[in-house]
Amino acid sequence: MKRSVISLVFVLFSTSVLFSQIGKRESFFELQFGAGPLFMRTDIGNYGYGGVLEVTGKYRLHQHIALKASISGGLGMGSDKGTDNDARGMSYYTILAELTGQVEFYILKEGRGYGKGGNIGYKPRVRPYLYAGGGPLFFFPTHTHDDPEPLPEFDNYTVIMLGGAGFLYRVDADIFWGFQVGGRFSSSDFLDGFSPESSTSNDTYLTAQVLLVHRF
Repeated sequence: MKRSVISLVFVLFSTSVLFSQIGKRESFFELQFGAGPLFMRTDIGNYGYGGVLEVTGKYRLHQHIALKASISGGLGMGSDKGTDNDARGMSYYTILAELTGQVEFYILKEGRGYGKGGNIGYKPRVRPYLYAGGGPLFFFPTHTHDDPEPLPEFDNYTVIMLGGAGFLYRVDADIFWGFQVGGRFSSSDFLDGFSPESSTSNDTYLTAQVLLVHRF
C-alpha cells in the first residue's frame, strides 16, 4: 500500500512538472518572414508579375484572433507585348512598399494532446486562417519602353485594403512554416504610372507567400 501511494505521488508530481514546463512555453509574440510571387492587374499589359518580401510582428490575443503589423517590399513589372494593346508598346516596372495592420482569424483552436507513442504534443499540426487589414502603400513606377513620355502628375502613395487566407504547419513548439495568398485593392490607378481615359478600375495585385514563423 505504501509503495502504491509513493508511486502515485511520484506520477502526479512528474505530470505536474511536465505540464508546468509546457505551460512556460506558451507565448503571445511571433515574428514572421514571408516571400513569394506577386501578380498585378494594371492598365499596361493587363497583367504583370514580380516578387515580394515581408516581415511581420504578430500578437496573439487568444486562440482564434491575432493582430499583425507588417512591412513589405515588392517589385512588379508588365508589358503590352502579346496583349490587345501590343501596338501601343508600353512597359513598366514599379517598386511597392507597404505598411499594414492586419487581423488573423484562426478557424481551429490550438491545444495539446497525446500523439503517437503516448507523447504529449501540440494539436492540430495544421491551422488554417483568414486575414484582413489595410494601410498605406508607396509606389514608384518607371516606364521602360522606347522614348517614354514623362509620367503624369500623381501621388506616390495610396491606401490599400487587403484580405486572404493561409495556413500554418507546426514544426515544433516555437517554429512554424506556412503559406498564404491574398489580394490588395488600392485607391489609385497609377501603380504602373499610367491611367488611360478608358480605365474603369483602380490597379490591384495579389501575393502568394511561403512563411517562416518563430514564436517567442
